[in-house]
Amino acid sequence: MVMPRLKHILYGVGLFLGLLFLYWVRGILPPFALGAVTAYLANPLVVRLEKRQVPRPAAILLVYLGFAVVVSLFLYAFIPSLMAELNQVLARLPRQTGKLEDITRGAVGDLKRLPLPVNIHEALNDMIQRSEQLVQQFARKLVDFIVGVFSRLFWIWLAPILAYYILLDWDGIGQWCTQAVPASYRPAFLMLIQEIDGVLIGFVLGRLMVSAIVGILMTFGFVALKIQFATLLGLIAGVFDLIPYLGPILGAIPAMIFAFLVSPWRALWVVVLFIVVNQLEAVILSPHIIGGRVGLHPVVTIFALLAGGHLFGVAGVLLAVPIAATLRVTITFIGRVLRVSESTG
Repeated sequence: MVMPRLKHILYGVGLFLGLLFLYWVRGILPPFALGAVTAYLANPLVVRLEKRQVPRPAAILLVYLGFAVVVSLFLYAFIPSLMAELNQVLARLPRQTGKLEDITRGAVGDLKRLPLPVNIHEALNDMIQRSEQLVQQFARKLVDFIVGVFSRLFWIWLAPILAYYILLDWDGIGQWCTQAVPASYRPAFLMLIQEIDGVLIGFVLGRLMVSAIVGILMTFGFVALKIQFATLLGLIAGVFDLIPYLGPILGAIPAMIFAFLVSPWRALWVVVLFIVVNQLEAVILSPHIIGGRVGLHPVVTIFALLAGGHLFGVAGVLLAVPIAATLRVTITFIGRVLRVSESTG
């Protein structure tokens, strides 16, 4: 009786020390995390090729080759115009921000001429000043985010190399993780992993596909509305669409700002475009591609997004829903196991 208890204590201490070590070296973890996510997403394709008698190393390289072809076509088609638009945005941003401030000051002047009580004037002035600050902060953070992505190219290059070695020894890593779990808990652990995998793989791949379609539709819409920087704004809309509920709204803000600088009517058409694409995503794309895999209440999803952003920034926002879905599956599974044990006991 003492030895099993001692073994459990040692497992707990080892887990705690391992998590503590990961916390200490958290600065070098992003490329490893990105490599693990890449391997996780690529593994189903590798397994399908293996079932067709393709050796695993060759299957991994074929998946990489297919991905490289898709990325190369994307780079060839969009990157030149995207970089040109990004340079124009960075060059014009101070002037456009000043123009937006002039519009705001004009609106303030018009409001001041209205016969309103002093308290209302003060409240409006405070609200407009806060709005200006929010617009400026959003513009700075957006530029910082885009520049940050390009500054982390080393991570992007290192991740596929790490993913290759993870995929190459995928079964061995899985067996090692299984062996680390006490024998009496292994069947339940494997069932839990299968349920989590069923939720995550469909959600992540589906979310990526839906966001890509939304980005393409928004780009075509911006081109049709003759809005400057259509490719860049469409890319921003697609990236932000990865964030459920809040993301589409945030992704539409830059396009509305640029359209408003041309004319209020153009901004109104951007709002109409956003509503149409958002409804298309909610009614057709998400139900058919993602379905109800996550099973999270909207309030829980929004809380997870805000908590993830507060704790870990952009990465926390992107990972909030998958982590929350994993916790939901885990808690549901534990509750089911406890009910079964109570009924049999």
